Order: sequence, then C-alpha cells, then structure tokens
Amino acid sequence: MSARLELIRALFPDLASDLDAAAARHAAPGAAASLDDRLDAAAARLLPQAAFADIDDRGARSRVERSFAAARAACAWMSVDPPEPEAFAAAGVDFARLGAELASDPSLTAVPAPFGCGADVWRAAVAAATDASPDAVRETHGAYALVLASEAEHEFGVLDAAPAGAPVATSSGVPWTLRLIPAGVRPPVLGLGFAHGPHVTLPEMLMLQLMLLAEGEQPVDSASFTWLAGALADGRLAARHVYDESERTIRITCREIGNQGPHLGARTPRG
Repeated sequence: MSARLELIRALFPDLASDLDAAAARHAAPGAAASLDDRLDAAAARLLPQAAFADIDDRGARSRVERSFAAARAACAWMSVDPPEPEAFAAAGVDFARLGAELASDPSLTAVPAPFGCGADVWRAAVAAATDASPDAVRETHGAYALVLASEAEHEFGVLDAAPAGAPVATSSGVPWTLRLIPAGVRPPVLGLGFAHGPHVTLPEMLMLQLMLLAEGEQPVDSASFTWLAGALADGRLAARHVYDESERTIRITCREIGNQGPHLGARTPRG
C-alpha cells in the first residue's frame, strides 16, 4: 500500500470501510485491490504531495514542488520511479525543517536521489537528457555524456552508496534520499581540502544536473570542481565532479585527497 493510499484511508476511514465491505460482499477476485487502486488514483488527484503541507513558507513549498517535478522528468530518463513525498516523510525527512532552510537560503535545492543504480544507468540518463535541449543546440554541440575516470569506474560502488545517517525511502527496491544541496554555479566555498565535509554524493550531484537539464537550465560546475563523498584507492584518492561546457560532458575525475586547489570546493548537503 502506498503512503498516499494510507493517507487517504486515514482521512476517510468510513469511506474506506464501506468500500472494503462492498468488496467483501462481491467477493470478486482482485476486487479489494481494484478498489485500492481507484482510491490511490483519487488520492493522487485530490491530495498530490500532501507532505508539502508541512512547509509553511509558500515560496519554499513551491521550490520543493518544482524540484520533485524536475526529478520525475529526470527519472523518466533513468527508467526508475521516485518515492512519493509522503514516503520520504515516513522515512524521517522533516519537511517543516527542510522548508525553513530553503526559505533562509535561496541557493539550496531539494534533490531526491537514488542509490545503487550503477554507472550504466546514469550514463544512459545523461545521454537521454540530450532530448531536453533545443534542436539548434543539440545539432551544434551533440549529446550530453557522463565520463568516469578509471578509478571512479572501478570503484563506482563506493561513490554510489547512500550517505550514512540520512533518512532513506525505498521505491521498487531502490533506496532514495532527499537532502538540500547547494546548487549555485560554483560550490559555495572554494579551495577546501577533502577532509572538509561531509560532501555531496555522486548520485545527488548527477540528479541535480539532470533536474537542471529537465528544466532547460545549464548544468553547474562549468568553472569549478566539487568534491564527492567516498574515498577511493584505499583512501588515497577522492572523486571530483566537473561539467565540460564545450563538450557537454559531466566528468568524474580523481585526485589525491591532500591535493587541493582553488577550483575545488564543497557542496555540503543539509538534511
């Protein structure tokens, strides 16, 4: 039973009880499931994103709704289904606090991100995002691409792991988090070593880029690098994210953890 269906049953217990009784009387195979499907569909029309009601600030609520709409568009490129907002709330995401932080910091974006999908799924999704580009841009610059350094490819599972301690919702067996990510063109703080964290995960960064592309916006990190969570090569290397605007390519490269630079920065998630 979906979180939304649980909500509609809780809000209208008498109606749900009457429908259950009617299904029992008819005793038709699948009747109860059919009625629940209809209830769930009605809930989708009448109470979309009910969890957002906990967000007091209207502007922040609108930004979260927009983020989820962009994430759903991105998920179509990945062939995955994101959890409903209510599933994140049930997993422990505090939408009231999330809304308050969004209201106080316009640079943050709510990013629902899946983990454990694997490199091939992300590569295909980035390539599919090409269809969101205007025809003239697509013909001139070609397809979007995701390119991984050999170390990142070899240890992709380290970069693809859900962050410890974050609330996790599940959809079709895939774990998802919902955190606020600084989404400016550059990381908010530059010149930091990898020890300064926690850092944004690779799936969150890739989902942020796909969400931007779904909205017709330009990807971030075209003039900077962002450290990514997860140490590689027995702790010697860290991965970094950059967007090559000239080739429309998201590159994940690796660097020694102690080798910082003025263009390397942190996008510390909140939530």
